[in-house]
Amino acid sequence: MCEAFSFSLICNKCKKLLKPEFIKKDDVISFYRYEDIEYLIKFKYEKFGSFVFKELSTPFSFFSKNYPNKLNIIPIDDKINKGYSHTAILANAMKKDKKLFSTLHAKSEIKYAGKSLEFRLNNPRNFKYSGPKNIDVILIDDVVTTGTTLKEAKEVLKKHNVNVLFSLVLADLREF
Repeated sequence: MCEAFSFSLICNKCKKLLKPEFIKKDDVISFYRYEDIEYLIKFKYEKFGSFVFKELSTPFSFFSKNYPNKLNIIPIDDKINKGYSHTAILANAMKKDKKLFSTLHAKSEIKYAGKSLEFRLNNPRNFKYSGPKNIDVILIDDVVTTGTTLKEAKEVLKKHNVNVLFSLVLADLREF
């Protein structure tokens, strides 16, 4: 971030600037303010973005260690792109929990980054769920922009008797 020499992707000085917080709004828990990690989030479109997301996944690991129950984790749309899935990396940080990889994928290939709420509402992701039924889960995503992705995912899961307890994300852009 500061372009200083370091053997790790993010130097220790910059890591100190990445202080996660526990921010809860409705049924979404986020760990960073978007403006603090915006530069880093955008690396998900690059081949080496997996290393960035591994660095950002630390709060997910901490949450998992300190949450009293074992959880079922569903990373949203964890398709492999550029050699990795950013939501799978975040989910994988939750070591003690059961990950349900490749169970909730969008059938739509439309890109939603930077698009308006109207665009998102008019172009649903059309999720398909192929995991177990009658379970409690938490959803994992990187950023909540408008909330439409989480809402659509929850609606699909509800049809399969999957109860979403809450969602964990890096950042939540919705207005508080």
